[in-house]
Amino acid sequence: MKEKLILLFLSLFYCSALFAQQGTFDEANTLFENGDLNEAMALYRSIEAEGQESGALFLNMGITAVQLDSMGLAKYYFLKADDFETTDQQANEALNFVNSQFSRQSAILPKLPWDRAVDWINDEITAFGLFLIGFLITISGLTLLYLGWLEKLPLRKTSPYLITLVITGSVVAGLAFYADYVNQRYDEAILISNSQRVLQQPRPESTLISIAYEGYDLTIDQWESAKHENWLYIRLGNGQFGWVRNEGIKIL
Repeated sequence: MKEKLILLFLSLFYCSALFAQQGTFDEANTLFENGDLNEAMALYRSIEAEGQESGALFLNMGITAVQLDSMGLAKYYFLKADDFETTDQQANEALNFVNSQFSRQSAILPKLPWDRAVDWINDEITAFGLFLIGFLITISGLTLLYLGWLEKLPLRKTSPYLITLVITGSVVAGLAFYADYVNQRYDEAILISNSQRVLQQPRPESTLISIAYEGYDLTIDQWESAKHENWLYIRLGNGQFGWVRNEGIKIL
């Protein structure tokens, strides 16, 4: 499978025209082909730092991380590449390979329908888009009410419709606020270090809850984490919560 990833890299070599930093990307590709993996990764990261992000860049970084035998980091970059339509298929194939390489697999609870709905809102229509829809629905109901007061419409006949519109619009707008709250508070992350002790309290001597291993999917509560410097409050895929040191973790 590593050989397939190398071929995938070579197929993306000519995608470098997508980058403003053409020369840097070409130089990084050459370093990779010559086996200078750390130097290649450093150049790829310099492109990322300049904001020149693309699926091809993240896919190449993931393949480089595989060659460096840093599977957690590779998973992180392949997940980033999966966000781009141009590389989502290749990224999924690479993720399947990387996930098969981890010696320890995390138990993952399926997301509840409500959580999946919130994820869909944030990924597809955004909280602002949903709020706008709710606002327009509410305005439609209030417009009917206003026209009824002006005797332009029979208020008695239209009242069920306007009540439905106002309630529906308010619920949709409330859902938009909740989706934005979730988006602001929580971040998905990948553990790229070999392991991390998950503790009950943000103290090294605290009770051990679990151990997270390289490649584990984490959900970070940024609001709770902000209360303790150098610590992150996380949820594991199996639903357990706890504190870990703020190191060896890459936020998506």
